[in-house]
Amino acid sequence: MKREPFSGWKKPGASTPLGTTITSYARLLFHPDTPWAVKGILGLAIIYLLSPFDLIPDWIGGLGLIDDLAMVSLLVGWAIRLATRRVQEQSKEQK
Repeated sequence: MKREPFSGWKKPGASTPLGTTITSYARLLFHPDTPWAVKGILGLAIIYLLSPFDLIPDWIGGLGLIDDLAMVSLLVGWAIRLATRRVQEQSKEQK
């Protein structure tokens, strides 16, 4: 029996594994119908996460890591809200 990687990891309060969540964000980023604004925001989140320049340096007692997580979380949340708003508008137009 083959076990999926990250199958035991779950977001707090959610029932989906972390790997599934990351995969869904990647699909959203590369989907052709995703608005450019959402792709740009997700791209900024990735660049900020990988960038050596931060608002608070990483070596300051863990505050730098919390800063990275907070910025990326805010950017991804903003992108998801924009994407769901777009999907809601498209579903209203189809009715």
